[in-house]
Amino acid sequence: MALSRFLPYPMRPAVIVRRRAIRRGLFGSSMFWKIVAGWVFGRSTLKKFFGRHPDHLGKERLRTGEFLTISTFAPLSRREQRRTGITKAVLRARAEADVRAARRAS
Repeated sequence: MALSRFLPYPMRPAVIVRRRAIRRGLFGSSMFWKIVAGWVFGRSTLKKFFGRHPDHLGKERLRTGEFLTISTFAPLSRREQRRTGITKAVLRARAEADVRAARRAS
């Protein structure tokens, strides 16, 4: 169990490190804390730009007596997507067709 859960927010180690990185590094003259600030804030920024994010394909309302089946698959690389011609529009159309077929069957 993490000890930081029981500490007040300003006293948590991650918060203290971020605060010192801003005060002593970005606003101060310490090269060490500038490097720490670059690592702390740069890592999350790089993840936002270059990380993978889930794609929203659609939303469905379920009525009484209906059920929902969710299936997942390993994401294709960009090269594989180009080779097979799979786009978000194709995936969305397939998902909608599956929902319509399941509604007709029930």
